[in-house]
Amino acid sequence: MAKPQITIRLSPTLLANLDNYVVKTGSSKTQVVVGALAKYLDCVEELPLTYKILELEKKLTNIETEIHQTKSQKD
Repeated sequence: MAKPQITIRLSPTLLANLDNYVVKTGSSKTQVVVGALAKYLDCVEELPLTYKILELEKKLTNIETEIHQTKSQKD
């Protein structure tokens, strides 16, 4: 079954930011918008896989930073 489509209007600035983001991440506009809506509406099960991976990478970076800081404090 095909997914329903919607049409939205964006300000030129928001569209430019979206365009820059998809180029930087390699995501599609649909993935970014669906991910943003899913996160905003707290529908975690609807998050695209690429969005989940990005979130995990951010968390991993934070954990690595905390480990490094803890090791530095012990020395």
